[in-house]
Amino acid sequence: MKKTVKQLVGKSQGHVLGERTFAAITAVEGISLSAAGRKRLASMKKRKLTTEQQRSEVVRAYSETKNR
Repeated sequence: MKKTVKQLVGKSQGHVLGERTFAAITAVEGISLSAAGRKRLASMKKRKLTTEQQRSEVVRAYSETKNR
């Protein structure tokens, strides 16, 4: 029997959830996305942003909310 050993090398980049997975998790948790959030996600999907660009945009949106 062959054993597979997984090792983490360096810093982990994490895992980005897909849209369906995120929707399923939020439904279970009872969390709903605001109209602004839905617009932001649709816009990011339309512009085909990379995961890093998406992350930056979401962080920026929420940091602007905190500064209000």
